[in-house]
Amino acid sequence: MKLSTPHINRNDITSITSVMRTGWISTSAKVVNDFEKRLSNFCQTKYSVALNSGTSAIHLGLRILGVDNNCEVIVPSLTFIATINPILYLGAKPIIFDVDEYHNLKIEDVISFIENQTKFHNQKTINKKTKKQIRVIIVAHMWGRACNFSKLKSLCKKRKIFILEDTAEALGSYIDTNSKKLRPRHCGSLGDIGCLSFNANKIITTGSGGAIITNNKKFYEKAQYLSNQAKDDTFNYIHNDCGYNYKLNGITAALGISQLKRIKKKISLREKIYRRYLLNFKKQKDIKILSFPKNTKTNYWINIISFKILNFKQTYELSLRLKKKRIETRRIWRPLHLQSYLKKFDSHKVKNATKYYYYSLCIPSDDNLTISDVDKISNLIKKYYFMISQDEKY
Repeated sequence: MKLSTPHINRNDITSITSVMRTGWISTSAKVVNDFEKRLSNFCQTKYSVALNSGTSAIHLGLRILGVDNNCEVIVPSLTFIATINPILYLGAKPIIFDVDEYHNLKIEDVISFIENQTKFHNQKTINKKTKKQIRVIIVAHMWGRACNFSKLKSLCKKRKIFILEDTAEALGSYIDTNSKKLRPRHCGSLGDIGCLSFNANKIITTGSGGAIITNNKKFYEKAQYLSNQAKDDTFNYIHNDCGYNYKLNGITAALGISQLKRIKKKISLREKIYRRYLLNFKKQKDIKILSFPKNTKTNYWINIISFKILNFKQTYELSLRLKKKRIETRRIWRPLHLQSYLKKFDSHKVKNATKYYYYSLCIPSDDNLTISDVDKISNLIKKYYFMISQDEKY
């Protein structure tokens, strides 16, 4: 029983085959534009640019927002490594922050830092310690759990700081779902640029792939331009900027269109799995299934379980025992501040991320899990948890 696997059906194959028969399979295929329009419609944004990976989307997004070696970018510690690497591609320096109980960026810490440890001068927010401009804050919506950053957004607007949303895991997740004044907003549509991923394990997949979504026309036009090798004159091969080969091709776009058509069904299936896990561990005081914030809607991409008593070694032992029963688990992302090559960068009051990494595991959340499967997984976790917690050698 797997964490999250790609599901390819006959409609997917038909969609791919029909495009292949036309011969238009490159990045200039019309189906790419069709996928972008459908994506914008689903995410409630004016524009989208389909790209070859979520990492490319973050890199391109940061460059469009003006990140360079004179800048700093705020980033949460608990996120996939691809969130921070593009900052380094551009020569900028990250400042690593802690996360909240939902594994999302701890917004109050960031607000406090901006208000007390930076100054606003010449329309720029300057870090008092390093004298560098804080250009962008990356808000990552972890495991599909939406991060509500409305208070931070208001401050950033005053301080001329851009917000890039790492929405790689949150296609189909929303903020302001219970508000009487505001309509639900799709993750990635609230900041300046949102970045999606369609990797094989995501809620929908194109094998690999990603996208930029935005409501800013200039950002959209720049993304289209740079992602297609910055072509100014296609006949004479004139390029007036350093571009990238980042566009999604026609074959993968065709798969994306087919997958997107059934995303609501996939989310519904995963919600049932999440609800069953909640029920199964409801009476366990020392075991917790990660929930999600009020006024948000999650896509239920991956379920996370945490153990208050088990230590780092014990959670690994639990994972090994489940593996013998063909149940896949893994640790959550290793926090950025613990990665050896990132330790030289500033981290700000990071405590929760470390704790969650030591005591948490990702557990199977795949579409095709049955209620019986979830019950089996839950019972084995309870069994091994009790055995390991009582074993004195740990």
